[in-house]
Amino acid sequence: MFTRSAATRAVCLGILGLIGALPSSAWARKFDMPNERFATYFGGGYGVSNVSDHAFSMSSGAGVQTDQLVGSNYSGEIGVVIASPRAQLRVGGEYLVAKALEGVTGRAGATPYFTMSSKISALVPKASIELPVWRRLESRISLGGGAGMASVSLEQSYAMTSAGTAALGVGDYIEKASASVLMWNAYLIGEMLFVDTTTVALEMGYRSLKLGSLTSQKATTAITGNQDSGGTLLNGDGSARAFDFGGAYVNLTFRFYL
Repeated sequence: MFTRSAATRAVCLGILGLIGALPSSAWARKFDMPNERFATYFGGGYGVSNVSDHAFSMSSGAGVQTDQLVGSNYSGEIGVVIASPRAQLRVGGEYLVAKALEGVTGRAGATPYFTMSSKISALVPKASIELPVWRRLESRISLGGGAGMASVSLEQSYAMTSAGTAALGVGDYIEKASASVLMWNAYLIGEMLFVDTTTVALEMGYRSLKLGSLTSQKATTAITGNQDSGGTLLNGDGSARAFDFGGAYVNLTFRFYL
């Protein structure tokens, strides 16, 4: 006799049979890198910095030596990738920051004149083109290059000693300045499938971000003299404050193909 439990078992087996007959593409999309068209991404990186002590070494007083320099940059980036079999267009925004310096001491001989901090950062909307030079279904290596307009900010705070105030004629003060300048980079990037439709990409390249001058955002009396808001930030010899925020870098990013 055909019982209720037997009927239930038959229905369950029938459903399982239908599920087994469905194509696997109904449940999981097969990843095919050459034919992927759109992805979002995020990542971050580390790099060697060309800033050194150029943001303050020539504006801290004649004969004054400082004891720290900027040796590294850090970055974070988000954006989208629009891909074709021949090239990838990458559009995003990058936040770049130099290693912050705290407790920098300025001395004339053995006499401390001040301690200071220095912070430099940039926000860079940018676009890049990547051209594959080697590729497979789940990986590729590309050459890339891009450019963007960087909005750079500089903030430096000086705490003077009594000897420093007597010698340099100023008390404690803060410098704030900004600049907009073209940034470009060139790189080699290797991308491979990480999981499902997500890839991981390792990027190695060089970033050029050279500032020929900065505009003061704060009126103050500095070691270099009076600074007016909207004026050019100067060195002790009257030249414009300038430094290179670029350098070699390595980035790691994750791309999420839709």
